[in-house]
Amino acid sequence: MSRIKILCLLFLIALFNPFSGIYAQKQLSENAQISVLTCDTGNELYSLFGHTAIRINDPANSIDVVFNYGMFDFSTPNFYLKFIKGDLQYFVSTSSFEDFYSDYIYEQRGVYEQELNLTTLQKQNIFNELAQVLSSQDRYYTYKFIDRNCTTMVVDRVNANINGQLNLKIKDSDKSNRRILYGYLSDHFYENLGINIMFGAKTDKDFYKIYLPLQFMESISSSTNNGKPLTNATKIVNPKKEKPTPFSLWNNWYTYILVLIVVVGINKRSIYLTWFIVMAALGVFLLIIGFYSLHEELHLNYNILLFNPLYFVLVYFALRGKLKPALKTAYLCLGILGVYVIIMLPKVHFLMFLPIILTTIILLARILLKYRKVLV
Repeated sequence: MSRIKILCLLFLIALFNPFSGIYAQKQLSENAQISVLTCDTGNELYSLFGHTAIRINDPANSIDVVFNYGMFDFSTPNFYLKFIKGDLQYFVSTSSFEDFYSDYIYEQRGVYEQELNLTTLQKQNIFNELAQVLSSQDRYYTYKFIDRNCTTMVVDRVNANINGQLNLKIKDSDKSNRRILYGYLSDHFYENLGINIMFGAKTDKDFYKIYLPLQFMESISSSTNNGKPLTNATKIVNPKKEKPTPFSLWNNWYTYILVLIVVVGINKRSIYLTWFIVMAALGVFLLIIGFYSLHEELHLNYNILLFNPLYFVLVYFALRGKLKPALKTAYLCLGILGVYVIIMLPKVHFLMFLPIILTTIILLARILLKYRKVLV
């Protein structure tokens, strides 16, 4: 079954919500099991960071259900605007365990299960909370990149019902969120570039909460409940088939560098003015998104110093032949670019942005040299 069909089926299940009535006030047996399911990363955009769900398995009550917080409706009016703004509603749905992981078998992505060592009361509390969520408006939540997603929703559920807290001292916990995300995107160049253009200062904060599936899986392995390990083992439900990321003719460093070499190599007025128009337009977009979006990750984006809206002013003066104002604007833009370089030096994505920085410096230098010769 294709992923689209599965998503549609799960949406219909959530819409009609048959499980809420079945599970309401249901008493789990002593042998009931609650486990966290972690789905490995994939090569598609939607799967780059993996997925998390929670499973309730109680054969005595004929229950084997997966609660999945990662659902959304593509038919939502103004879907993309809502996603960018940060008020797109995600929701929790349920499916049988077999239906849940069949898609991952098809995609040959790893699925791992960690049964949680919980008391009978803790299991019942988690089950009751999940059943209550299905029968109320709480099944909808506003998605946030880091603070609220399919993983954090399960993390919060587990944290609220164990005696202790999930361990935050995991791999890469000493790194910034941007550096952590960067590692997941190493084989997806333009996705990595786009995310680092869009994300602002908040992403540079040090790791402060679990928000990625593989982080959660590692944390569970080293956490405790009532002084005992939270899980005894990580079971491989579906082994990941190791396969290299398919080589893309365009999605790589080579095409990126090639385009910039062409821009620099063709020493024509129309080329560098077009470059500055595109840079300025992107800067205006980042500025608007920074004010429009509720995603805190998009706020305070210092990339606006690189994609500087002042380039529109520079182009205007250049086209009108006003050389002195154009010269002053070029100097100002160059100074702002210098500030940006200082900010970027310690950042993990500095080398990725360096070719754009150098291209812009070269084109600004050409304008300065050309206009100074004319004015002297």
